[in-house]
Amino acid sequence: MKAAVSLVLLPFLLLYPGEAAGRLQSWIIGGREAKPHSRPYMVSLQANGKHMCGGALVHTRWVLTAAHCQLPRNRGPLKAVVGLHSLDKASPYQQSFSIARSVPHPDYQRKTMENDLMLLKLDRKVKKNRQTKLLALPKKAWVAGARCSVAGWGVTEQPGKLSPVLKELDIKVLDGRMCNGSRFWHGELTPTMTCYQAVVKRSAPCKGDSGGPVVCGKMAEAAGVISFSDESCVNVFRPPVATAVFPYKAWIKKVLKSL
Repeated sequence: MKAAVSLVLLPFLLLYPGEAAGRLQSWIIGGREAKPHSRPYMVSLQANGKHMCGGALVHTRWVLTAAHCQLPRNRGPLKAVVGLHSLDKASPYQQSFSIARSVPHPDYQRKTMENDLMLLKLDRKVKKNRQTKLLALPKKAWVAGARCSVAGWGVTEQPGKLSPVLKELDIKVLDGRMCNGSRFWHGELTPTMTCYQAVVKRSAPCKGDSGGPVVCGKMAEAAGVISFSDESCVNVFRPPVATAVFPYKAWIKKVLKSL
């Protein structure tokens, strides 16, 4: 998956030369500001006080995110922040947690981005309230045409700064065979990868706000975890890609039980 590697590496060289951990960069092009705390499952994964990746609270002690969001040891520990809307303003609903345990999928492949999922165990239980709630795991596999959404604190243009507030973007799931065809990802996608596009043209979750959830359904389910996209965020021939959650539901439940 050469295209996926280049897109996450090149922008990151501006920040941390020589590190492939640029996959932690999070961007959303277009979209709108989310109503504060309307997505109470959203998690900001931070290092040294800076937002690095998105995530979803799926248990009072576990966050679901992307495996590539794991930081090298020399970059300092990740912290998980819930109950957050603004990155710049402290909130009385904000809760911050250290990571007690990181569990990337055992078959995660950094080069191909296969099985790009990770569960992070928090150092204590989250206090649930109106601003902090859990996101349900999917009851089914979401198919082509499904209307979903993504959210994050990523930049709104290339190059640019992180959004100070949580933004959201409406998307739709694309047909897998078409997306993996010769005009698009040309066979680089695996069966557990799902690609999608923004409902509004020239909008895209560029770098997917890595680790953040693809949320589908009236009852809000974690249909996917955003993984990668093309170097050009709005390239219609390289739609953003997420790891589908449903095929990994058994693995996720097994890890969640290992308290």
